[in-house]
Amino acid sequence: MARRAQLLMLLAVVAVVGCGATQSTPSSASSPGDAAAVASADAVASATPAPSPSPTPTSTTAPTATPVPTATPTPSPTPTPVPWKTYTSKRFKYSMKYPPTYIVTPGSAKRSDMYDDFTHYVYVSRDTVVGTVSITRTVATQTAYMKSHYKGKRLTNKPIRLSGGYRGRIVTYNVTNDGRKQYVQIIMVGKGRVGYFIEMWTDRGDEKADRALFKQFYRTWRPK
Repeated sequence: MARRAQLLMLLAVVAVVGCGATQSTPSSASSPGDAAAVASADAVASATPAPSPSPTPTSTTAPTATPVPTATPTPSPTPTPVPWKTYTSKRFKYSMKYPPTYIVTPGSAKRSDMYDDFTHYVYVSRDTVVGTVSITRTVATQTAYMKSHYKGKRLTNKPIRLSGGYRGRIVTYNVTNDGRKQYVQIIMVGKGRVGYFIEMWTDRGDEKADRALFKQFYRTWRPK
């Protein structure tokens, strides 16, 4: 019995000792150096301000280029044509306009009035007959004269009517005058005993423009 009691006591002691040995493992204590480092880090952390957050970049729209207006060219003003002058012939009893750059040479008993710019030559003359002027015979006589004197070749023969009731023909020729190849336009009109000749002589090569210019002349012709 005593033996058993001793054994029980021994077991109790062992149990107590075992229980005392079984203790929770204490947390590892920080060394003084570690504590100081931690304190210094905390102090630095508290003294250093927290970095400001970086601003979010705002998308900026690129400026639109303003188109430069295209300059509209200013058209050159059309020059105002210089009015034509008027010449009145007392000898041949008519008036007609002519360009201001032309020279007028009055005629005589043997010479027609002449208008020229040293390139174009316009002649005007007047004739009277006994009886009535025959335009048909006049055209035939003029054509024969142009052929014999200037190797003229008749190109056209058309009717024409001018101011004052004068009627007749406008006839064109190619001629050779002192070696120059020329284009000739002749108007032969008459009324009663009076007949008129209006002519233009030019070098060949620009007949269309010459016809237009001649028309400007004879459309201003007025008998007196």
